[in-house]
Amino acid sequence: MNNKDIIFLKKKLEKVNILFKRKEFNLVIEKSKVLLKKYPNQAIIYNYIGLSYFQLVENNRALEIFLLANQKFPSEPSILCNTGIAYTNLGELISARKFFNKALNINPKHLPSHINLGHLENNLNHSDLAVAHYLNAYNLNNNSEEVLTYYILSLSSQGKFAEAKKIILELNNKFPNNTKSYQLYSKIHKYEIDDPHQQIMLDKINNPNLDYEGLSNLHFAVAKSFYDMKNVSIFVHHTLKANEIKFKTFDNYNFELEKIKFEQIEKYYQNFQLQDQKENKGENLIFIVGLPRSGTTLLHQIISSHSKTFGAEESHILSDFFNKKFENENSIINFFSNELINKDTRSKLSNEILSKYKMYDQNKIIVDKMPFNFKWIGFIKILFPQAKIIHSNRNPIDSAFSIYRNVFDSPGLGWAYNQNYLIKYVNLYNDLMYFWKQKLGDFIYECHYEKLVSNQIDETKNILKFCNLEFEDRCVNYAENNIPSRTVSVFQVRGGIYKSSVNLSDKYLNYFSFLNQIKKKAP
Repeated sequence: MNNKDIIFLKKKLEKVNILFKRKEFNLVIEKSKVLLKKYPNQAIIYNYIGLSYFQLVENNRALEIFLLANQKFPSEPSILCNTGIAYTNLGELISARKFFNKALNINPKHLPSHINLGHLENNLNHSDLAVAHYLNAYNLNNNSEEVLTYYILSLSSQGKFAEAKKIILELNNKFPNNTKSYQLYSKIHKYEIDDPHQQIMLDKINNPNLDYEGLSNLHFAVAKSFYDMKNVSIFVHHTLKANEIKFKTFDNYNFELEKIKFEQIEKYYQNFQLQDQKENKGENLIFIVGLPRSGTTLLHQIISSHSKTFGAEESHILSDFFNKKFENENSIINFFSNELINKDTRSKLSNEILSKYKMYDQNKIIVDKMPFNFKWIGFIKILFPQAKIIHSNRNPIDSAFSIYRNVFDSPGLGWAYNQNYLIKYVNLYNDLMYFWKQKLGDFIYECHYEKLVSNQIDETKNILKFCNLEFEDRCVNYAENNIPSRTVSVFQVRGGIYKSSVNLSDKYLNYFSFLNQIKKKAP
C-alpha cells in the first residue's frame, strides 16, 4: 500500500473502532465488509467482522469469517485465537484447543490465547492446566486486572485459598479501585472481629470515584464480613445498600420478559403432544436443577465424585439453546410444530446437543448443574427421555435469602437484586416446578436439601440409585476429591456438609420481611 492508502485505511479503521465501542455491531460489519473489498489482506478487518458477530451471538457466521481469514493469514495469532473462541462458543472444544495451541506455537507469549485456553481447560475441569495458562498470562502481564482476576478464580476453584488471597492482596495494591478483588476475597475468607481487611474496605466505601458496579461489590464484601462476625444490623444495612446499588447497573431491566418466558413455557408444553417418543437418548446425561443457592453445587460435588461421571459444572449448552428458541413467539411456534414434533428433526437436534456434551468426556456420564435448566425439564424429557433430572429442592425462603446476600458473575440476573422481583421470580419457579411434577412425575427426583444435609449417606445412596450408579464411598467423601468449583459456593463445598444452613433465614425474617411473601415450599 502507498502512503495515501495507509492514511485512508487508518482513518476508516478509527471510525470502525468508534462504532465497535458504541456497540453498533451491524454497522461495524457493514463498514468492514466494504473495506475488505478494497483491502483484502488486512487481518484487522476480519477481526472486526468476526468480533462483531460474537457480540451479536452469531457464532456460526463468526467462525466462517475466521476460517476464511485463516486461509489468508495462517500464521496470524489473533486470527487463530479468535477462531478458537468461535469454536468454543459453538461447543466444539477440541477444535478450539487446536487453534489456541496453533497461536501459541507461533507466538508463545500471545496473551489472549493463554487466557482463552485457561477458560477452556477450566470448563473441562482441567484445573491444573487452567491454572498453568493463567499463570503464564499473569507472568506475561501481571499488571492486568483481567488476568489477575482469572488467576484468582482458578486458584479458588481448586481450593487454594491461601495462594488466591495473596494474589488478591496484590490486586488490591495495584488497582485500589478494583473492588471486584474485595468481593472475591470476601467469598473465600472467614472474617473475625477486628479483621484488618474489613477496615480497609470500610475506608474505601466512600470513594467518590467508584461506579455502581464497584460500589455494590464493596458493599457485598463488607456485608459478608459483618455476617461472619454475626453483627446482624450492620450486615443488613450493607446488604440492602449492595442490592439497591447493584440493581442500578441493570439499565431498563424488564421483569415482564422473565414472566412471559415462564408463561410461554407452560402454555406450549401444556398443549404439546408427542406420539412416537421411543428414542433411547440421554442415558449419559444428569441434570441438577433448582434455584441458585439451593444446594446444586453440593449435589454436583457428590455425584461428580463418582468414578463413572464427569462434572461439567454450570454448562450453558442447554440454556443458550432454549433461551434463543424462546426469544420470540414465531421461533417457539416453529420449535413446537416442526423441530420437536418431527422425529427426524428432533433426533438431529438431540444429536447436535449431545455432541457438545461429549466434548467434556466421551466415556463418562456428564453432570450439568446449571440451576436454570429447571425451565427446560419438559424439553429435556422430549429430547433426552433417558436423562436423569435431580431437583435440588431447598426451602425457597432460605435460597432467596442466600441469593439476596450474594453477588453473581452471571449476567442478566436483575431480579436477584430487587426484593419485589426476587419474590416474583422464586414464586414463578415454585409454580413451574409444580407444573413439571404434575406432568412428568417420577422423571424428576426430588432431593430435599434439608434431608441431604441431615442424612447424607442414605440420601446419596438414593440419588445414585436413581442415576443407575452403584454407591461409592468417594461420593460421601466428596470434599477430599478436589473437584473444581467455580460458583459462589466454592468456600462452602470445600468445608463439607454443614447443617447450620437449614432454616438459615429464620433469624433474618424480621430484617428482610419481603422473604415472608415467598411460597414456603417447592413441590
